[in-house]
Amino acid sequence: MELTFCAPAPALADHVSVYYLMTHSAPRFEDIERADVGYLRFFISADGYYDLPSRERRDSTDVMLLGPWTSTCNWVMHGELISFGCVLLPEFWGGLANCEAKALANVAVDARGVFGDSIQELHASLCKAGDLHEMGRLVDAWLIRRIKPIPEEHRQVVRAIGDWLRCRPIPSPERLYARTDKSPRQVMRLANRYYGAPPAMLLRKFRALRTASRLIGVRGRIPPELIDEYSDQAHMTREVKAFAGRTPRQLQLNTDPVLHATLHPDNFREEAPWM
Repeated sequence: MELTFCAPAPALADHVSVYYLMTHSAPRFEDIERADVGYLRFFISADGYYDLPSRERRDSTDVMLLGPWTSTCNWVMHGELISFGCVLLPEFWGGLANCEAKALANVAVDARGVFGDSIQELHASLCKAGDLHEMGRLVDAWLIRRIKPIPEEHRQVVRAIGDWLRCRPIPSPERLYARTDKSPRQVMRLANRYYGAPPAMLLRKFRALRTASRLIGVRGRIPPELIDEYSDQAHMTREVKAFAGRTPRQLQLNTDPVLHATLHPDNFREEAPWM
């Protein structure tokens, strides 16, 4: 399995974090989709399915839109896998996709239902592209034409949530509410709209993913500082398993190539994990 990255155009800096190209030459691919941000995912080759947290099986399509995950699922692809993807930032929801992140939380859908048939034409162009950077330029042009502003008051709350999530450890949601001029109910509504979950869930999710990322490089006994943000080691293990799909010990064994690659400290944005 090979995973390479390139940056989107600066005009998309508030909407898309990074582009990636994933290739896997074996005839069958299976991995865990961890709790994560949203993705716009183009399958250049291979097809398969997602076993969603709801226990529904969703067949893959040429272009899939994945909302932010607060749980895990298995996904399986048959045939040589080539996939181009966009890692989505909170302002994508409303700034590019005319829907709320919460509406697609823990769901994978055919992107044509959100963007129309023109995204199928983009898929056809990507299938003819020579490399990741050419693909990126094609997607840049397609997305930039569709940018629309979100309300400034929403943007301020989105950024306040981002600043709060950057903290180590992440403070209680009450600290976030005190940083804004909105009521807790309003902040929760906007967190659902742009991040796909309320602040209390975001705290648990990104705390666990940060811990999982740091566990990737650990051999032997888990350092005490990784447990300090939890009530005890058993609590840490439960949270990591809930959001990364594997126990700390399983993460150390490195049995899932994509899960390992996306959590590896070289790729995981520990200071801004929602990116």
